Amino acid sequence: MPVFGTAGVRGVFNSTQTLEQVDQLVETAAFVFGKGKYAVGWDGRKSSMAIARVVAASVAQCGSDAVQLGMAPTPVIAFGTRENGCHLGFAVTASHNPPEFSGVKVYNKRGMELSREEEGRIERGMAVESVKSSANAGSIGSRDAVRPYVKALLARFSKAETPLRLVVDCATGPAALTTPHVLTALGNKVTPLNTQISWRFSARHPEPTAITLGETAAFVGGTQADLGLAHDGDGDRLVLINSSGRVLPDYMTSVLALEALDKSSGSVVISENSSFAVEETATRMGLRVVRARIGKTFAEIEREGAVLATEPTKVVDPTWGMWEDGIYGAALIVDVLSRRPELRRLLGGELEWHYQQVNLPVSVDLARVAEQIDEYFSKFRIAERRNVDGLRVVFKDKSWVMFRPSGTEPKTRIYCEARDELRLSELVDAARSLLDRLARPTITMR
Repeated sequence: MPVFGTAGVRGVFNSTQTLEQVDQLVETAAFVFGKGKYAVGWDGRKSSMAIARVVAASVAQCGSDAVQLGMAPTPVIAFGTRENGCHLGFAVTASHNPPEFSGVKVYNKRGMELSREEEGRIERGMAVESVKSSANAGSIGSRDAVRPYVKALLARFSKAETPLRLVVDCATGPAALTTPHVLTALGNKVTPLNTQISWRFSARHPEPTAITLGETAAFVGGTQADLGLAHDGDGDRLVLINSSGRVLPDYMTSVLALEALDKSSGSVVISENSSFAVEETATRMGLRVVRARIGKTFAEIEREGAVLATEPTKVVDPTWGMWEDGIYGAALIVDVLSRRPELRRLLGGELEWHYQQVNLPVSVDLARVAEQIDEYFSKFRIAERRNVDGLRVVFKDKSWVMFRPSGTEPKTRIYCEARDELRLSELVDAARSLLDRLARPTITMR
């Protein structure tokens, strides 16, 4: 049975994820990848520092050296892994999951999340009962990663040509240590929001959605800001809010990142659940579009010669780093909006595509869902069925629906998109009805 999910290893702390399990994971990884340096950083969750100490001790027990990067967003930990020449980096975070969850993301020496092949090496090692400790323990030291990261990021951008008034919601996560400071240093007027780092996520749920960002959106609309930017719990996601307080569709992060990079050749890797708006933008720019599994778009960058890998709320620019980075995404998008004010029309205009994600606390058998598709979606005229990642059904008018079990929580995600809101509503209702019929309840998620 696979140990790794969509993004690392997660569970409910001291229930479905224990310190013993983390020790086994890290000890095996350090054994598989050999003696050397291993980075570890953590987010602001109550469990994270305890887990990080176990990670460092497990590395040292195998005879390798642990480099503690401290509390930091996961993009900073990926950056620090690369910059400090580490074999692997362990980011102790459960990202956008609720407070009771804990997790560990693993990055390779380039700051890229592990490929499925690399994950498989660790999983096979965990299945073998053998002594992986060393007679000579390694060292445990500390190294700052936040300041070098901020310095390197600021070196990529010039001062804002037209400074923007920004609201930056850091979700009471460690992105508070970076994003407001970066955007202010670039000459913008920044109002920080939810920057008190808290394991309770008392300000809002750490997953940034139109529902969880309701108060933030109202604040943005009432302060005459040009733009609101909202992170998840560990800073790898970015959601945008326009000046009138409307939470923009997740695909807007990807569209504006493409506009900012302004490439006319090469390819862009997008996830199966990415909007047609991203595909249309990339095609118009002359880029070839490749769709990939959610959470693994980065793995296709080199194979496809991609200039960008992106999925809803996430961007990977290989010229900056091979990790998903909402902090870099914020600087990139604010920079292009400063240089090209005409792009602001994308923020306030009518949407060509309407997109919705629904998360249900149930599990389903996708094979059974596939059997029922014709019955529940007969009036929409099916044009294509895809099972690259979950089940995605595309209709004649290019509207689509996708069913996918979450790779980090016990729930099923529904993704729908259409050119008009009525069609979108019809798709969502049909998808919900289908899952209601087939679903097996799991645990209640808030």
